[in-house]
Amino acid sequence: MNSTQTRTRLPAAERELAILRAATVVFARSNYRVATTADIAAAAGIAEPTVFKYFPTKKSLFLRILGGTGKAILHVWGRLASPEASGIETLQRIGDAYIEGVRRHTDELKIQFQALAESDDPEFARVLRESHEGYVRFFVDAIEKGMRDGTIRQDADPEAMAWLLNSVGFTATLLQLLGFGSEKGERQYRAMMSACLQLLTAPSSPAAAR
Repeated sequence: MNSTQTRTRLPAAERELAILRAATVVFARSNYRVATTADIAAAAGIAEPTVFKYFPTKKSLFLRILGGTGKAILHVWGRLASPEASGIETLQRIGDAYIEGVRRHTDELKIQFQALAESDDPEFARVLRESHEGYVRFFVDAIEKGMRDGTIRQDADPEAMAWLLNSVGFTATLLQLLGFGSEKGERQYRAMMSACLQLLTAPSSPAAAR
């Protein structure tokens, strides 16, 4: 049995995932405009028509990766936000986990930045907007939970602070992509995250004494 026969028998779900993984690498190493479906097919070890069997256009493939990245981030955060965790603990857990995610998923995060250059296109803008709105909603929920459980100050503006936390994550990604040393970039990120949490932490909360 040759390699071509082996590939054709790959289950559809696995084939689709392989194309998505290959496309993520190709887009990240190039950009949306320059990368071609032929490049993606070559990276996935398949014929170009097979790409179109799963994704009708290069744009649909890029948007699938872009939207999937946002959903994956929220999925990780959802696992960290356990019912027993206070609002401020949830934010601390996300802060600790995000920097590790930046290191491990640089290619996906590059694609988010590339999409900004295409944001004049309504579809690119919509997917980016939905992702960031999802992040902000998550932060708002955690902040409001903290206000109820007494770990976050009562005079906090949940939405304003949620956008500020979102911007810290954006900056962490920027530091990684611009090539700042991992130690320096992580130090800057943790300082920014700590400052945000200090602004939010209720004076009577145990976290305020840390």
